[in-house]
Amino acid sequence: MTDFVVAIVATYRRPRELSRLLGSLREIKSGLGAVIVVDNAGQPEIQTLVENEPGNACYFAPGKNLGCGGGLHFGEEKAFALFKNEWTHIWILDDDTVVPPDAIEILTRAMRTESAEAACPMITNQRGHIGWFPGLLETKAFQAIRNLSTPGEYMAQCGSRSVPFWWSTGVSLLVSRRAILELGCHRSDYWVRGEDLEFTLRISAQFKAIFVPGITVQHIPPEDSSTQNSRKSEYLKYAAMLQNLWYTSLYLPHGRRLMRTIPGNYLRFLKAGSFSSLIKAIHAFWLGAVIGKPAGAERGDFFRRRNDADNG
Repeated sequence: MTDFVVAIVATYRRPRELSRLLGSLREIKSGLGAVIVVDNAGQPEIQTLVENEPGNACYFAPGKNLGCGGGLHFGEEKAFALFKNEWTHIWILDDDTVVPPDAIEILTRAMRTESAEAACPMITNQRGHIGWFPGLLETKAFQAIRNLSTPGEYMAQCGSRSVPFWWSTGVSLLVSRRAILELGCHRSDYWVRGEDLEFTLRISAQFKAIFVPGITVQHIPPEDSSTQNSRKSEYLKYAAMLQNLWYTSLYLPHGRRLMRTIPGNYLRFLKAGSFSSLIKAIHAFWLGAVIGKPAGAERGDFFRRRNDADNG
């Protein structure tokens, strides 16, 4: 069966980053059937960018900011509607990534070889250092990817073989049709920071999911993240992640193992902030653990509403 991969990107006010990603997708050698861009801000600039893209690029503006989880859910439903039985994989991509031309070829080959239903690549930053990484199930490989600087150092120590993971970020994630049909799309009520963990934990609880170190995707966030407004938004999104971690680990059977990550995430959050961070951290616990709501759900969307108010 010929691979028909649908890349899905949820974006928000990042035309420069999205243009760079689309440029790299143009160079994909084979397997890319379509690109779906969900524009949470509904910017004419983004619409023009996507509609001028050669090939099967589809633009959608949902009319409001659905967040990352909601935007991806929206895009996945559009893939079902537009391509029905044609698509074989969904490729989740952050809008600030750059992919190599052979990404699909290498990831799908590894999935077939390992009988896996999801695969993620090595993620590096702009300097070529290891960036975000998955939760690898092999201790040696997990320690290596956490502590080593470059993909070359990892490969020298662990080799190029695929390694199973139990969670992964959504920077770049290839998922089979089978997994999505049986387990569903991204949840739309997570807003940001944690929708990828819930999604990949759901998959790895039922199917094999693998990290493929032989392919590298760059993750290059915007350069304006140092502004006061951006820092405030980051704190709110981090607080939302803490809330999502509480909810996922306490209320979802496949999320139990996330509980061990909460102390470290709280420590990093409190170190990076001030007294107000402590208040946000407590609020995140209340919403996620006590009220039992993810950060995009009704009665759980405090941080989302604050962020929307601050950013117009």
